[in-house]
Amino acid sequence: MTTDWKSLSVAELEKRYDQGVYAANAKQVNGWYTEQSQLVESRLGGQKFQYGLNASEHGYWFKPEKADADIVVFIHGGAWRIGSARDYLFPAPWLVEHGLNYVCLNFDNVGVHGGRLFPMLNQLVSAITWISRNYQQFGANPRIHISSHSSGSHLAACLASLDWDTLLPHAPRLIQSVFLCSGIYDLEPVVHSKRRHYLELSPLEVHALSPIRHSANQGPKYLVARGELESPEFIRQHDQYVAKLQKDGLNPSELVGPGLNHFEILTTFADAKGLLAQGLLQLIKQ
Repeated sequence: MTTDWKSLSVAELEKRYDQGVYAANAKQVNGWYTEQSQLVESRLGGQKFQYGLNASEHGYWFKPEKADADIVVFIHGGAWRIGSARDYLFPAPWLVEHGLNYVCLNFDNVGVHGGRLFPMLNQLVSAITWISRNYQQFGANPRIHISSHSSGSHLAACLASLDWDTLLPHAPRLIQSVFLCSGIYDLEPVVHSKRRHYLELSPLEVHALSPIRHSANQGPKYLVARGELESPEFIRQHDQYVAKLQKDGLNPSELVGPGLNHFEILTTFADAKGLLAQGLLQLIKQ
């Protein structure tokens, strides 16, 4: 596997960013996310809240029985263009049982904004800000653990690079940990793949929105995970981002899901015994 994406042909680069090539069961696994989330919604309900004026700017909050609990915020993937929070409610039961709040955020997909990613990131900043000002109505503690998958991990890594203590001085040490699974951390090769057909990013935006090119926030703890059977480009991006965090003086934890592809790895976040679930619990306990 080459470590220099620039040496790849256009066809090979496109192949390495096409999940269907490396995860033939993508449709079935994504369907499982939705089915399990529907069961959770019908059983637990959760409280829907609005963090912004647009209909898309909402989330689902699942509370544990105990008060003053930490908050796990999930940012979903979908190549920035598909998916919604309602498809990712399935981790709520075990998180609530372990005394944690689970908040799943909804936000626009990139097509709504003509291929631009900044508006999506701004929505997530607004959502985190809303949580920092409204956590008390849910009986929660102002301690957030960001979790994410795929393109959601790209957005989460962008969030993690922000100086939250300066942005939200009323909520110091708000972001306690950042859990990134199967993410993209450098947009330059992405905009040369087939995703260029729906992403409209200037060179300045590519630089600004590539977490690997910026210093990581020193406050939170980090866990970076991926499936063993990810595409070569997703593996390369994972490895280089872990190396970047280490270079920045952080000590990120790392997980690789044996025999799991890009979508299957997230199924291990569905119950407390799963690989990702155990990883998150250990991260929170550190």
